[in-house]
Amino acid sequence: MDTLNYKCPNCSAGLAFDSDSQKMKCEYCGNTYSLEELDQIAEQQSTVKEDTASHWEGFEPEQWQSDEKSNMAVWSCPSCGAEVLADKTTGATVCPYCDNPMIMPDQFKDTYRPDYVIPFKKSKKEAVQALKDHYKGKPLLPKVFMNENHMEEIKAVYVPFWLFDLDTAGRFSYEATRTRVWEDDDYTYTATKFYHVVRAGKIDFRKIPVDGSKAIDNTMMEAIEPYDYEDLKEFNLSYLSGYMADKYDQEPDELTDRVYERMERSVKDSFEESVKGYETVTPKQEKIKVTKKGKVKYGLFPVWFLNTKWNGKTYSFAMNGQTGHLIGDLPVGKNLAVKYWFSHHIPLTIAMTAIVTVLRLMGVI
Repeated sequence: MDTLNYKCPNCSAGLAFDSDSQKMKCEYCGNTYSLEELDQIAEQQSTVKEDTASHWEGFEPEQWQSDEKSNMAVWSCPSCGAEVLADKTTGATVCPYCDNPMIMPDQFKDTYRPDYVIPFKKSKKEAVQALKDHYKGKPLLPKVFMNENHMEEIKAVYVPFWLFDLDTAGRFSYEATRTRVWEDDDYTYTATKFYHVVRAGKIDFRKIPVDGSKAIDNTMMEAIEPYDYEDLKEFNLSYLSGYMADKYDQEPDELTDRVYERMERSVKDSFEESVKGYETVTPKQEKIKVTKKGKVKYGLFPVWFLNTKWNGKTYSFAMNGQTGHLIGDLPVGKNLAVKYWFSHHIPLTIAMTAIVTVLRLMGVI
């Protein structure tokens, strides 16, 4: 299958999108070019190659199985000619042989072509530093982990997101209380007043992001939000140069439940936050309905994925490639957990239950 990469007009080396200058940059001669300049060059230099390869008589290679073929594709590197085997959802990558960027334009034609892209703003160096900073201030993290964990993998990926528009209406009722305490020479008095609080209104959502890749953890993608839509650009293949990119493998209709779940959670939180001036607020009744389904758009958002390995276990992290917000799991030291809970004078039964729960969740026990 055909691939595309951008070559430096000065030295012919591969160009990659630079997150700092927001331009295409040559790592060899240091020249930078705007996307408009490169589009003009690409139009002037585009050619169609004729397949003149001959084949040996009697050559009958074994064919791939149908289930194998359905999940993979073979791409030809435009710089060195190497055949690169990749997942069928891969839209951009880096050639493992010559290290030049590869873009697969066919992946973004017709229904697969994104409407928007948010370019990378955080570099690989910033991603590694963010992970080191993530280790700091963690009282239960074994110190030896910071010294002995090894970076197994770090990759910059444009993750496919569907962006949904929804108009909603909601009506909620709450039981709220206010308490007054006073005392005299003999007694302490407590008076509690109960209130019936009602909230109703409309909330319109624009571009609710839901990732469209089955292979990527949904909770992790939600945790690194939000993205700043001021950087939302009309899609251009040039932004993908030097990065990996996936295309969606889940249609919008398959994600309806997740969209509604995100919407309902936001509506509930927004209305409950408006009930102020009370000491307790307890939801009693709720009603949420979608009054209008709007447009659905397709975008690619930047994510750094980092994996480290320690004691035979892999720990995965993800960082928002625009804002730098990083999340991920860390190991817990057994002795550190015990010391932490008791140093904070937490009752024995609560401390032991909490320690066991945390260690079990972390896979330590």
